[in-house]
Amino acid sequence: MTHMCVNSTARGAFNLGYAPTVVASATATRALPGLPGQDPVPAQALQAASLAAVADLFAVVVSGAGDIPD
Repeated sequence: MTHMCVNSTARGAFNLGYAPTVVASATATRALPGLPGQDPVPAQALQAASLAAVADLFAVVVSGAGDIPD
């Protein structure tokens, strides 16, 4: 799940001095239940937000494996 495993792994690698790359097409997540009285968080919105957060500082995010920089 992108919002948990991929996020944690990319951040951990960054903190250890690595420059991780995340292949977006190799990731996925699920919808999360909302807080009491709130709507669930759709998987597509959570996926986009998780990848954007990782790309903001911790990793290069590419669409597919062919997009990995040399």
